[in-house]
Amino acid sequence: MKRKSTIKSITILSLVTYSLFSIACLKQSAYAKPIEQASSDTMVSIKTMRKWHINGSVEVIAKAFAIEGVVVANDEHDNVYKSLFIQDSTGGIIILMDGTSLYQNYPVGTLVRVRIQNLILTDYRRMLQLAASVDTTDGTLVSSGIPVPLFPKFITVLKDDYPVVPLLVSAKSLGDSLQGRLIRISNVEFSATDTAQTFADKKNKTGASRSIKFCAGGTIYLRTSGYADFAGEKTPGGNGDIVGVYSVYNYEKQILIRDPSDILLNGRRCTGAAWLQKTP
Repeated sequence: MKRKSTIKSITILSLVTYSLFSIACLKQSAYAKPIEQASSDTMVSIKTMRKWHINGSVEVIAKAFAIEGVVVANDEHDNVYKSLFIQDSTGGIIILMDGTSLYQNYPVGTLVRVRIQNLILTDYRRMLQLAASVDTTDGTLVSSGIPVPLFPKFITVLKDDYPVVPLLVSAKSLGDSLQGRLIRISNVEFSATDTAQTFADKKNKTGASRSIKFCAGGTIYLRTSGYADFAGEKTPGGNGDIVGVYSVYNYEKQILIRDPSDILLNGRRCTGAAWLQKTP
């Protein structure tokens, strides 16, 4: 016998005043509606938008705001799932999108304008994200992306082949302000135990975190999806630079590469550090 339940819904389009609403518990997913008058959107920086969010809360963006940013990571190699990472000069953000093969229309280096009215700020394990709907009917918060038919209503391509330059950061500089941004870390290498290991479990489609050590001290974890097309490849043993998107999982600092070409470990490994072993 099926159990019937009564579900109350919140329609995002009904929010017509300028405010940000923090919602403790939503009973049903509420898909964002298209914005009809895009020309009236007020531009804000990604940094400003990020300040509207409180971890653990949900904020519906009620006014006609828009952000602009360049795509720095997509789903081309399946290490990113139904999402785009974009950044401007002030910060980065992950945008959830309910579609696949996003890289075909939004390749890395595409400058886009995103209309964020009626979209929702939430976070997953402290990683801030921009979503179209949230659902807590099963007792946990589930965020959903912008539906495919609404992509053109929310996202406008402004320019192709926009220059993308990763931000060089040290271990001490890693923090939440870098979430979603393309960064470059230098003088790093995989820990001895995570060298020559597969990036993830390709056979069982299970993700993995491999520790990366800064020779000057500090650790960050390379996170790879089990669905990535390079999941079965092995981590290199040298020292050098790694480029990727900065993310967090609770308080674990992570870097997410687009593909193995983001790893430039061609130098000799560190010496004189107790946590390292020399490779032949």
